[in-house]
Amino acid sequence: MSFFHPRQAHAAASLRTRLLGWILLPLVGLIGINAWVGYGNAVQAANEAYDRSLYLAARTLAEELEWRDGRVQLDVMKAAGYLFENHTGSRLFYKVTTPAGQWLAGVAALPDAPVRTLSAVKYFALVQFDDGQYLNQPVRLAQLTHVMEDAGLTEPLIKITVAETMEARQQLIQRILWDTLSSQGLLLLAAAGLVVWGVQRGIRPLEAFRQQLANKAEDDFLPIQPPDLPRELRPLMETLNGYLDRLGRLIEIRKRFLDNAAHQLRTPLTALKTQLALAQRNTEPQQAQALMSAARQTTDDAVRLTEQLLAMTRVEHAREMHTPQTVDLVDLARRVTQEHLLRAHQKGDDLGLEAQVARCEVQAVDLLLHEALSNLIDNAIHHGPVGTHITVRVGERWFEVEDNGPGIAPEHQVHVFERFYRAAPSGVPGSGLGLAIVKEIASQHCAEVSVRSPVSNERGTAIRMHWRA
Repeated sequence: MSFFHPRQAHAAASLRTRLLGWILLPLVGLIGINAWVGYGNAVQAANEAYDRSLYLAARTLAEELEWRDGRVQLDVMKAAGYLFENHTGSRLFYKVTTPAGQWLAGVAALPDAPVRTLSAVKYFALVQFDDGQYLNQPVRLAQLTHVMEDAGLTEPLIKITVAETMEARQQLIQRILWDTLSSQGLLLLAAAGLVVWGVQRGIRPLEAFRQQLANKAEDDFLPIQPPDLPRELRPLMETLNGYLDRLGRLIEIRKRFLDNAAHQLRTPLTALKTQLALAQRNTEPQQAQALMSAARQTTDDAVRLTEQLLAMTRVEHAREMHTPQTVDLVDLARRVTQEHLLRAHQKGDDLGLEAQVARCEVQAVDLLLHEALSNLIDNAIHHGPVGTHITVRVGERWFEVEDNGPGIAPEHQVHVFERFYRAAPSGVPGSGLGLAIVKEIASQHCAEVSVRSPVSNERGTAIRMHWRA
């Protein structure tokens, strides 16, 4: 039994789904917060409007109060006209008391607004608002302090309390709530539609890129340029196109290697097969021994050719495999020269090192420069006669290998760096890849490689790799 992990679900989600989720979910939250804040502000504005109306009711009652016959009397007809005219949908109750709490008029059971230390002065009069309970239902209270100088009271101040039931307020609040929710809901639907439309249009270049990539031929590695590419997607497209370019180059290198190997190895392998067949049929020991020696030489040539082909392939792949570092050419030349001393001594050649500078640093791949210098020394040993003097020389931003061999004819010098081009006589074995490898390595290091022949006395060859300043 297998279980679907949440990470797999997240990874399988499309870019469209992710963009919509990242945009719409925060948008829903923001619109919800906006609706809540807007609803709160609207309710506060409605309450302030009703409180003002409640204050005006208390003010109206205060203006109709009179002191007659030793007590407070209210002109009910005038006051009631205002109250019934302006407070449809809710009921009003009033009470008139002294500051000490002595009842003077109205509903005695009506609760008082609680006394606060800090009373707010509104509407140019001292009035307090609060919520309360009367007849087991919520009411809104407004308590106005009024002065009756002709009342004949010891304390001229009286308190007028007006209570209003909450029906009208609640109906208004419900209407505000539904209006707010409906408007915010429509806004959310419109925003969601615009977001979906925008995301669809925004990912069209990716869809165009996918179509172009799907329609590409197997051997087509040309860059893809979708139309109307947004600026944010250009780095992605450039990276993908760079990858296509590298992939095409690597496939071309492998193809060229296979073609070269098939073409170059066919001749020595055919010769080897013929030599072994002749040696098997030949009954004379001396001729059979000669054929076996020739077969060994052919095998060595095939092995050398294969190594050179592999070396050329490694060099062509180097820019994807290695990172340049600081390389001291003097130290490099010393190491490579020591590696070839034994072979040169066994052949009878004189191999030496001449450093014209104490240290010379360049930005390069040590492995590749090692391969290049090793090929130059190997060529000098391989193509020179016995007793050849070979000098590895290092100067300011260059190294070279010079020998006093027969040299290279002028008509061959312009071609010696071409692949499989051989300037040596037909009897001298070789692959024609050594100097081509050196040329490729120099090109990858932004260096120049040159050949100078003859060097002195119509003899000798010097091949130099030089870095421009």
